[in-house]
Amino acid sequence: MMTARNAAIAVLILVLAEGAWWGSKNRPHQTAGKPSPQQFSATLKPVLAPGNASLASAPTATGAIAASAATRSPATTASAETEQRMGPFSIAGTDYTVLLKKQKCPPGSMQAGGDTVVAMEIRDAAGNILYQKAFPYQTANTEFSDAWSVSAGVLSGTNGAGLLVSYDLDSEPSAPEPESSGWYQVFGVVDGKFKPFSGPILVQGSLMSSDASNKQFKTAGPLDSHSDALKFKVWAHHFRLVYPVRVDWKEGKLSPAQACDKAAGSSSPCRYVVAPEDDRRAGELTFVQLCPDASPCDHPERVLVKKDSKLELLSCAADVRWTEGRSSGPTGNNPMDDQGGIGVPSDNLELMVRIDGKEGWMRTDEDFTALGRPFEQ
Repeated sequence: MMTARNAAIAVLILVLAEGAWWGSKNRPHQTAGKPSPQQFSATLKPVLAPGNASLASAPTATGAIAASAATRSPATTASAETEQRMGPFSIAGTDYTVLLKKQKCPPGSMQAGGDTVVAMEIRDAAGNILYQKAFPYQTANTEFSDAWSVSAGVLSGTNGAGLLVSYDLDSEPSAPEPESSGWYQVFGVVDGKFKPFSGPILVQGSLMSSDASNKQFKTAGPLDSHSDALKFKVWAHHFRLVYPVRVDWKEGKLSPAQACDKAAGSSSPCRYVVAPEDDRRAGELTFVQLCPDASPCDHPERVLVKKDSKLELLSCAADVRWTEGRSSGPTGNNPMDDQGGIGVPSDNLELMVRIDGKEGWMRTDEDFTALGRPFEQ
């Protein structure tokens, strides 16, 4: 038989146990070592701002990433590095190798199971490092995640040859784009020295005349005795224009290939070739207004557009902005803070078309919509 003293002790033990259970049930949940999504808000994502006359500057990484790496738990520790070698690539009689250091994307990220580049080195035949970049590594995060990739190949021209390196950033989630953005960087040998011809050039579009599967890239032809043209297909808000870049093998520089790009204070936009397209989102019977020339006109002609009308994109006028970037390389935590770029502002943009044999220039959003041209989302 339980005595009064033993009964009091049993009641006390029961009360203490219930209090401990209740406290643990209501204690805020914590995950040791796992950084919050806000700590990754400075993750690098340089973009060319649509409609902006200049390149959008990419934010530099904050110390939060480094701090979180120092305190991450074993579950989020970076995986062991692996290496990938591309090449050797023979340029001016010397072999060069591109070495990539990679890590597995961490569990919980949207690219989980894939690889991300954390470092890139260009080395000569003796193993000397001639150029290098470091890329940030993200720990596990379910809100968004980034993965870097790098490819390289020989760029062959009439007047010279070099190394073309491209960089891509897969950032998820991301808004849909008519064209993805990436960076291109040309390297070559000038007076016996291997060097970058510019900073990485950010392009919303792609390089023309290339065969990435075979790591072979070709220029579009000679411009003079020591320069070749490198052509990019660049997204221009409703279509894709062809932008030629001069590769000067003798000086080791990149610059716009059209003289009008260099004219200071010029009010007339340059004219560019337009890439042919057949993705018109045809609607019912409508009209567009066409002008006889690429300049404001008081009395544009109304031209009938049918669902089965034959549409040809002929030319465009645009104020394309070129930035070379710094060939000296990045100066901070952002691997692309030395970037240049090709940007197409949305204003002062005109397109020459041929509709069922009728040619003219269009410039208003209403006409682009009527013609079924795509828009950014």
